[in-house]
Amino acid sequence: MVSFCAKLFKTMKTNYVGDIHVYEVSNIAVMLQENIPCLKCLIIILNIPVIAIGAVAIGLGIWVLVEEPDVLELSSLRELTVMDQSYLLTSVYLVITAGAAILVFGIVGMVATNAQSACCLGFYAGMLSLILCVEVAGCTLGVVFKSSSDQHLDEAIYRNIKTEYDGSPESQNYFSKHINAVHATLSCCGYMNVTDFQQSLTWNRTLGDGSSAQVPLSCCLPQSNSSIQSTGGKMDCRKTPDVTNSYTDPCMPKVRELFRKYEIIVIACTATLAFCQLLMLVLVLISMCSIVQDETQYDFKQNMYT
Repeated sequence: MVSFCAKLFKTMKTNYVGDIHVYEVSNIAVMLQENIPCLKCLIIILNIPVIAIGAVAIGLGIWVLVEEPDVLELSSLRELTVMDQSYLLTSVYLVITAGAAILVFGIVGMVATNAQSACCLGFYAGMLSLILCVEVAGCTLGVVFKSSSDQHLDEAIYRNIKTEYDGSPESQNYFSKHINAVHATLSCCGYMNVTDFQQSLTWNRTLGDGSSAQVPLSCCLPQSNSSIQSTGGKMDCRKTPDVTNSYTDPCMPKVRELFRKYEIIVIACTATLAFCQLLMLVLVLISMCSIVQDETQYDFKQNMYT
């Protein structure tokens, strides 16, 4: 392949010398024709890891969606959305879609290359170009919003704790339900610290005995939750939270770390897919040129000698 590219470059370099322009173009056609088997084999071989990468991208995208869905849903808060869509969730969906498309069109590309069909290869190249544009847009979206996402995330969650959180463990409120799940999933309480919920304007903190809760029930350790229900004499962790009966670590560093991990996965997958597609696109276009040159070579020679 290296020697083929070197010969092609050398031929193209002398392409415009004097009156031999027509003959050099003919030489390019002949050389491309001679290397069609090599190109075909190379494209088919390279399609195999590309298809595998597409399958891996699908798996990683699905894993991101199902690993910590409640944490991921926090990116759908109104303040963090772009055109009413979560930029992080949208990027994950783009990775899954691009991976599936590469998986399908990679097989199509192998069949088209083996059949040496310029029409099928043209369709394959067009689809690769379209998917490549979508991936570049998704990767750009991730890079642009990654720099400001942490600050916006902090502000949005803290604001929603004040204005949306209702403190009920069985709440159907979007934010309350997911922040309760985040407490249990990440073993944390509050966002900045455990005192965040004392600023809530929508949570009735008055308990049955007239005292005030310091943290919601979702911040209590599992055994503390059960003891509240069964043994009234036990110390209620909602009134006196400490390391023995409740989560005390803030959620902010854990949520940030998780979001950063997802963003890196999305950007890395998109960049890898884009690179593989760009490489395949170049090889497919060269193969198309060789096939088209072969099909028109006879007419070209006739026109040249008339």
